Amino acid sequence: MVVQGDRQEGPAGQRLEDSLIVRLVDTAGIGVPGHQVTWVVSIGGGSVLPETDTTDVDGFARTQWTLGAEPGANAVRAMIPGAAFVTFTAVGTGVDGGGGSTPSADRSTISADPIAIPAGTGSSTIMVTVRDDQGDPVEGASVSLEASGSDNTLTQPERATGPDGSTSGTLAGAAPGTITISATVNQSVQLAQTAEVTVTQAAGFAVDHFVFRLQPHDVHKGERFRVEAALAAKDGRLVPLSGILMYLGLFPEGSETPNNNLLAGNRFRETDNGVAVFDGLSVTKKGRYRFRGLSDQLPELGPHGPEPFLFSVTFEVK
Repeated sequence: MVVQGDRQEGPAGQRLEDSLIVRLVDTAGIGVPGHQVTWVVSIGGGSVLPETDTTDVDGFARTQWTLGAEPGANAVRAMIPGAAFVTFTAVGTGVDGGGGSTPSADRSTISADPIAIPAGTGSSTIMVTVRDDQGDPVEGASVSLEASGSDNTLTQPERATGPDGSTSGTLAGAAPGTITISATVNQSVQLAQTAEVTVTQAAGFAVDHFVFRLQPHDVHKGERFRVEAALAAKDGRLVPLSGILMYLGLFPEGSETPNNNLLAGNRFRETDNGVAVFDGLSVTKKGRYRFRGLSDQLPELGPHGPEPFLFSVTFEVK
């Protein structure tokens, strides 16, 4: 759960005043210590320090966030293996703080094109045009988007509104249904209008399982290597869905529990056209291991779903 640091605003390229804090709790609301939290910048190109933290005795983990160099939307994900991730958003402002006109909630508009997309493979462009009370475009305004439901991938606008008052993001739907998208301008003005996108079932082409497209191989201790995990349809075809966050667990041979402390490199990657590329990995101790791949965005394919776990071939670290 988010404790502190969401929806901040600050100068582009600068560290935000409030640190980002999450808390991991059990079903009774008691803090859970000793769990690794990985902080990943997903929008804006900024940085976090540290990139990895461990929950303290009360279940808290924290990091400091430096915004990207360009004004506009920024986002950071706090991810805990086996648990849902949470997202922090922020707005980087320019010298003038982002436009001189006051955005109008009623005169500004939001639209989706197309308004219907196939599940897993389609995407819709979400266009927001910010206007003031006179109907004139507002340049330099920051826009953040929110979408109903959880089975979708929402990409925030990469930049502030241009001279025509417009900026855009994208929506990809993983499950059939109707998704409602709303927009907030400069963190305070919520548009009166919303947009809707209908996600239709793409027959025979939904994500059915994960595969290791590039398996690990025998390496020396500390040697860097690369693996690739992919989204596959029931017939084995690649499902070219981008923005699905996948992560790896490192299992010593004979163990049913991962030991990710032995794994160096970023084990969290988003898919690009259906493929998550994990490069620069290395293992710090000799032995025999295998990887397990998971995604909290497709929980039915994870440890609590009906499908078998995705394990790689066993490889040796010499």
